[in-house]
Amino acid sequence: MTYLLKPANALPDILYDYVATELVDDLSTVTLSTGGGMPSGTVYLPAARVILSFTGVSQPMFRNTVRDLARTRSIDVILLRCCLTPADILPISADVTLAGGGLAPFDLLDLSVYRHEDRSLWLVPAGFGAAIQLGSDGAELCLVPPYETLVERADGIYRTAGELAALLYPLDAN
Repeated sequence: MTYLLKPANALPDILYDYVATELVDDLSTVTLSTGGGMPSGTVYLPAARVILSFTGVSQPMFRNTVRDLARTRSIDVILLRCCLTPADILPISADVTLAGGGLAPFDLLDLSVYRHEDRSLWLVPAGFGAAIQLGSDGAELCLVPPYETLVERADGIYRTAGELAALLYPLDAN
C-alpha cells in the first residue's frame, strides 16, 4: 500500500489555476495585484475583470478589504478560503463582492465551489439562492442556483473535490 504523505502540488496554486482557467483563456495575462491589504499572491485577471485571491485565514478576515477593493477599483473580487469547517467535504469557501462596471458593491459570502454536470464552474450558497457562474464573461450573478435539489448541489461539490484531489495528488502514469 502506498501512502501519500505530501501533495504533489500546492493547494493555492491548484485553486488559482482551477478558477482562473474558467475565467480566462490565457493565463499569461494574469498579473500580480499588490496592495490594498489583500493576501499575498492576489492576482488580477484583466480579461475577466476579476481580482482573485486565496487565504488560509477563516472568516470574517479580509471581508471588509475585499469589499473596499471592489468598490474603489469598480471590479469583482473573489476571495477563496481554505479552512476546516463543519460544512461540506471540501473545506474551500468563497467570499465575493461584485462591483464591476461601477455598480454598488454586492456581497455573497460563504459560497461553495460547485462543478456542474455540464462542466461549468459555480460558486453556490449553502442552500438555495443567488449563485455566481464563472466563465469567459467573468463572474456572472444568477438569481437561481444551477441545481434543483440539495443532492444535486452535493454531487457538484463532490465533483469539485474529486477534481481538486486529482490535481493535488496526480496518479503516477507509470
